[in-house]
Amino acid sequence: MFGLGSGRLTTSVEGLLGPSDERPADRVGLALQWLGTAGFRVLSKGHHLWLDPHLSRHSLLELATGKIVPKLANIERDVDRADAVVVGHSHFDHALDAPAIAKLRGARVYGAEDTLNWCRGYGVPEAQLRRMEGRGESYAEGPFTLRPVRSQHSPFLAGQVPFAGPISLPLQGPAPVWAWRVGQVFGLHLQGPGPSIYHVGSADLIEAEMTGIQADVVLCCTIGRHSVRNFTQRVVAALRPKLVVPCHWDLFWQPLQAPPRQILTNDLAGFIAEVAACANAPQVRVLPPRGWAVLQP
Repeated sequence: MFGLGSGRLTTSVEGLLGPSDERPADRVGLALQWLGTAGFRVLSKGHHLWLDPHLSRHSLLELATGKIVPKLANIERDVDRADAVVVGHSHFDHALDAPAIAKLRGARVYGAEDTLNWCRGYGVPEAQLRRMEGRGESYAEGPFTLRPVRSQHSPFLAGQVPFAGPISLPLQGPAPVWAWRVGQVFGLHLQGPGPSIYHVGSADLIEAEMTGIQADVVLCCTIGRHSVRNFTQRVVAALRPKLVVPCHWDLFWQPLQAPPRQILTNDLAGFIAEVAACANAPQVRVLPPRGWAVLQP
């Protein structure tokens, strides 16, 4: 979910964006694509797994004054194939597009009961839904083993989590943004061919839930981190990654094809510096929107 922080007041990302690899062949060992916000596509051996995909990207005016539903034209444009969608928490900028992708491409949806209630309200068949609880369970999904890890959302709004609480009943759109309550929050661990991946969709964590988990690549939310003490250092210490890919720093209420800018109160350069100051500091790669990183050919 969008948030405030104490970062430097600039939206420029000039000089921070790294290059994008060419889109890999479908049978690549392991690659990921950043979709803006906290959204990623993870591709391995022809299997397309989507994490928190937010492609509708309503304008600020639409978010503030209207009721929203997934923008199907955006989803049809960007989602050519989907085997599964995994949702880390149920705010609209993480969960909104999941049921539309499920219906369009026949994908399974993994999420908390909150996310599944939104999918049910949208008309996704129960056979495509997988409930995550984060009690040590894991799921075989194509070449991946998915493990949801209980986590928490950064309390960036005057010390509070925005839109707190569950989605207890099937949710039908159009609805205002606050209808997508945060629900249960998960970190998402993926083990498959090549490097392991951990997705941090909101800038907080619960170290006690992460015992025994390591990740070579961390997909890390940056917005809201200033409301969580030592967030960056704690993520790196807990997961011991070799590579960090920042996410959820961009203005996700502008079109994905627009030149990327960061949320005014985010500090992407400051986050990169924090990672560099960590013991055994991993590399950082800032992908452009729709950009690819090939992790294993």
